[in-house]
Amino acid sequence: MAKKKLTITIDTDKVAAIEKFLQSSPAGSVSAWIEDAVSAKLDQAERADRALRWLVDRAREEQQPGEWETALAAVEAADRRHGFTGPEQEQSAA
Repeated sequence: MAKKKLTITIDTDKVAAIEKFLQSSPAGSVSAWIEDAVSAKLDQAERADRALRWLVDRAREEQQPGEWETALAAVEAADRRHGFTGPEQEQSAA
C-alpha cells in the first residue's frame, strides 16, 4: 500500500506515552503505532456507519410513525449541545 508523509501535531504527553510503550514492546515505530490507531478508529467509524444505516433501513421498513423524526431530532439536539455542525447545518447557515 502506498504511503504519504504527513505532519501532525499531538500533545507531548501522548507522544511520551507512545514512546514509553514502544520501549517495552516490539510494536515497532511511532508511525506504525499511530497508523494502527488510525486503522482502528476507521474500522470503528465504518462499523458505526453500518449500524446507523441498518437502523435507518429498519425504521423505514417498519414505518413507525414519528420514530424516525424523533430520533433525528434527538441526534440534532445532541450535535448542537456538543457544538457539532455537519454539512446540513453549515449549508443552512450560509
